[in-house]
Amino acid sequence: MIDKINALLMRKSSCVLATTNGNKPYCSLMAYITSEAGDRLYMVTPINTKKYRNIKNHPEVSLLIDTRGEQVLENTQALTVSGTCTILKPDEEIDRVKEAFKRQHPDLQDFIRKRGVAFLRVEFDSFLLAEGPERTHHEIVR
Repeated sequence: MIDKINALLMRKSSCVLATTNGNKPYCSLMAYITSEAGDRLYMVTPINTKKYRNIKNHPEVSLLIDTRGEQVLENTQALTVSGTCTILKPDEEIDRVKEAFKRQHPDLQDFIRKRGVAFLRVEFDSFLLAEGPERTHHEIVR
């Protein structure tokens, strides 16, 4: 099952990110890239946003990555990822992530170069893969 999960993570490039302020959930559509090993993903966000404040105070997040629009609904895959989100500090990792974002999301180059953006890393805790309306598979990572 983990092979299906990894294939979906690597094939797609956008997700719905769910954060919380401690009481209420908040969702954002986000572009992402995966690490070369496929064991984490990265996103970028302005620091003057609700999602940034939520992550800073409550780093547990959930992501939804799906295949709707690619196939009939009964065959749609929907992957829910639970994990911990870290706001990256300036270092070599950010430099690598910026370069990878430029390659994989060339339309975001101007956004990535702006001041006041933060790079985020999500390390996976668990996955729930739904294949159609009735088949689900749960994988715990850590």
